[in-house]
Amino acid sequence: IEFTDLQCPYCARHARETFPRLRRDYIDTGKVRYASRDLPLARHAYAVPAAVASRCAGEQGRFWEYREALFAAQRTLGSEPYARIAGELGLDVERLEACRRDGRQEANVKADIALASSVGIRSTPAFVIGRVVNGEFQGEQFSGAQPFESFKARLDALLAAPR
Repeated sequence: IEFTDLQCPYCARHARETFPRLRRDYIDTGKVRYASRDLPLARHAYAVPAAVASRCAGEQGRFWEYREALFAAQRTLGSEPYARIAGELGLDVERLEACRRDGRQEANVKADIALASSVGIRSTPAFVIGRVVNGEFQGEQFSGAQPFESFKARLDALLAAPR
């Protein structure tokens, strides 16, 4: 589970440098399930609107592509590039804008913030790597834009461990 802030430069570095290798070697191969949760930090004024927009793109099946585009456009978040990016990705722009205004996804972002707080996560990027045991997720927390090798070591050890 990743906790991210779409305005955080370290989160962008993780998305650009580490996540593609994680996706290729672990997620796309079915070895690992990866979830992204929002943790927009208070000092990042554009992080909540960006998180809401990415969730709205997700309603159209394009969460990951939109998120990638937001990280690439991170320096322009203050100009609200959400509709432009949606158009470039071929999304229904009116639907995305209606979603951004209706409050449902903002409530989901706030729920992610509460979840992070409840488990003591206060910075981004942050991660919890673990497995489900007896119906309950158990994992190890760590934070920072770690290199792929750090994830690989943790994941390989977990995948090799008896269940």
